[in-house]
Amino acid sequence: MNDQEQPREQDGARIGGTDAARALAVVGMLMVHVGPRDRTNLAEVLYNLPHGRASILFVFLAGIGISLLSARPGRLAIARLRLFWMALVFLPLGLTLQALDHGIAVILHHYAIFYVLGVFAMALPSRFLGLLAAMITLCGPLLYFAIRAQWPDLVGRETVMVGDNPLDVIDGLLLTGPYPLLTWSPALLWGMWVGRLDLRSGQTQFQLLLVGGAVAVIAAAAGAIGLQIFGAPDGVADWRQLLSDAPHSQMLLWVIGSIGAASGVTGAMLIVADRWPRMLWPLVALGQLALSFYVAHLVALYVFGDLLRRESVGEAMVSVIVVTAVAVGFAVIWRRHFPRGPLEALLVGPFDGTTRRSR
Repeated sequence: MNDQEQPREQDGARIGGTDAARALAVVGMLMVHVGPRDRTNLAEVLYNLPHGRASILFVFLAGIGISLLSARPGRLAIARLRLFWMALVFLPLGLTLQALDHGIAVILHHYAIFYVLGVFAMALPSRFLGLLAAMITLCGPLLYFAIRAQWPDLVGRETVMVGDNPLDVIDGLLLTGPYPLLTWSPALLWGMWVGRLDLRSGQTQFQLLLVGGAVAVIAAAAGAIGLQIFGAPDGVADWRQLLSDAPHSQMLLWVIGSIGAASGVTGAMLIVADRWPRMLWPLVALGQLALSFYVAHLVALYVFGDLLRRESVGEAMVSVIVVTAVAVGFAVIWRRHFPRGPLEALLVGPFDGTTRRSR
């Protein structure tokens, strides 16, 4: 494998393990979008493990990317400009894709508000960034629960799309949509905090794997035990909703457990990428084209939805394997000839010259 085929990690901006984790995130979202949501047997339970976790992993890795982007001394202003530009790209792109009849709650336009938050948070010292992440992790879901209990119509998970009233769009990004900033910002902030660690250190990688995995297991166990003791909640205003770790519930245990899972997966991919980089390169290549793959899979679901969606785990896995294999093959070939994916180039295009001069 020549140098052009290898992940470009020497500039400090790319780390193969995070790209591989990003590939797992988009494949996980593909699984959720084409397969069954039932959990009546072990196969369905295992198949649905990415549900509510893959998208959190996607945001967690965005936070890591923000920290890597702003890591160079004296580059904070350029990093902020790049984030603003990415927000300007993601907002209309996501709103437009949401207008397609594919039945998916698109996350891309929510990235616009995530990146705006990143602009303001990237200059915080790590200690304050961690404190902010911890505070919002605890307070965000509690506030969301209080709002839903008092005014359930305000948090109806309604998606917004191109052509909607600008105030409705802002409201959807902050509170009422499927990925509200109120409960999803902890994933971004914890990702930013993790992105400031030495991700090439074996000790850091194992800590992310072990601590993240432990947090995910403890949160799931706490939810199951709590609901077993106190019973299932009766309505959205029932305090027992706080014990739920159901995917996309926006509740505390789900937020904590999903972020823990994201940390564990990231740590695992960092470990594997360091030890077997050639073996993991196809997955890394797909992760470097994650945005292009995400958009392509939405278009594919719009055009070929009846063909790709399946009601059984076995048939759904066929769709996942075929689509992923095509995507990985395309990504590997593309990366042999181009440094960035088709849509990824749009995100950095205006700053390419600046980036090269800074190296």
